[in-house]
Amino acid sequence: MPRAVWRMLERRSEPPRLVMRDGKRFAEYGPGSAVAESVFAGPDEILARMDEAGIDRSVLSVNIPGVDWLHPDEAEQVAGEANAETATLVARHPDRFSGLATLPMQSPDVAVRVLEHAIRQGLCGAMIYSNVAGEHLDTAPRREFFDAAARMNTAIMLHPTYPLCAPSVMTAGMMEIAGFLFDTTTAALRLVFDGLYDRNPDFKFLVPHAGGLIPYFVGRIDFLAQRRPGSNGNLRDAPSNHIKRFYVDTVSDWAPALRICRGLFGIERIMYGTDHPFWPMPSGRPVLDRLELSAGDRACIEHLNAEAFFGIAPARKGA
Repeated sequence: MPRAVWRMLERRSEPPRLVMRDGKRFAEYGPGSAVAESVFAGPDEILARMDEAGIDRSVLSVNIPGVDWLHPDEAEQVAGEANAETATLVARHPDRFSGLATLPMQSPDVAVRVLEHAIRQGLCGAMIYSNVAGEHLDTAPRREFFDAAARMNTAIMLHPTYPLCAPSVMTAGMMEIAGFLFDTTTAALRLVFDGLYDRNPDFKFLVPHAGGLIPYFVGRIDFLAQRRPGSNGNLRDAPSNHIKRFYVDTVSDWAPALRICRGLFGIERIMYGTDHPFWPMPSGRPVLDRLELSAGDRACIEHLNAEAFFGIAPARKGA
């Protein structure tokens, strides 16, 4: 969480904002959703957790809420400051960190400009959120952003934010259990049905948490696309042919889910993930152990796929 984002949250009186509870500061993303400031670690602690988990390099991203809730002018400024902080951190630890930009997606033309500048600063892509302050990603003006990112061959990672379905998941931890995954699922599918891959067949798009919910009902998606008019948007072929172009991570903690991902996406589109700081960083390795992968397939998941996707130079031998 860059200092620029913290300062922005401190200035706000409505969510997303900083609030005090029992003498502790919390980042409140929306009604019923807040995370303690202590959860967010500085670089030294991140490096210590990486060493504990046996992780050589991390790709850092700016946590929610990003800048999507701000006035466009303020959003561009805060995003620029946050990205500069991330780029400085990457430059300070070039063998341990890579970084993703945060973008003002409420202004797609500005988001393109901010992304181009962030890439020049040394960042390796951007992370966007599953909705833009309550608006969908697949609006016509935002096609400009996705098409520009595709022309740049830049990696774009999707991540949950305060979900559109929030009122229905305000119980028993369902916001984190289901709400976040539902929001990324619907966001990714809307982009598919809007023709993202028809326009940009090689678009580099990472859908986290083992692809959200999509891998488990992709057969239903194709079934209805064949039998219900309008159930496939304006796609020329089966939706699954587009969905298979996603990249996914291993944040699941359930080996059967990752086996499904392997069958749908292929081993070359799965990347090791931790979801730190919300999940313990060492929790990702045991699920790979349970998959009983060959050495080559494990290497793909652990580093080769990410090196190709994000354009990261391979680790030096002996480093």
